[in-house]
Amino acid sequence: MIDLRPLSIDTPLDIIYKGKNESAGIVDMSPDIEDDIAVDYAIVSVIKEGIYKELSTDYFGLTYYWKTVRGMMADYRERWKNDVIIDDKVIQRAYELFRKHRPHARIRLLNHMKLTKYEKISGDETPDRILFRK
Repeated sequence: MIDLRPLSIDTPLDIIYKGKNESAGIVDMSPDIEDDIAVDYAIVSVIKEGIYKELSTDYFGLTYYWKTVRGMMADYRERWKNDVIIDDKVIQRAYELFRKHRPHARIRLLNHMKLTKYEKISGDETPDRILFRK
């Protein structure tokens, strides 16, 4: 089993240009936090019940880049509208910074990710026996 999720619910949106960057603000990645809590609970349950064991955890950055703010907003509307909140002030600031640093400007969103691998525990006991053992 693989658990791959962002670590942070507040992710910086940067305008990068000529090796430098300026922040347009923070993107709120928290709308699905209740799902994350439910996943955490489920994982703890299957480990506690002896069904899975944790093998490893790794951390890495996952960076998204766009050539234009308009392109980023198209991706947002198509893929992330229910999972991400981008405040209007952040969008406005992104447009301002993008225009200021054009033609070298690009948009960057950096997520810090957590990847945990689990292995199903094999043996004589099935999950039913584990759950109902006296």
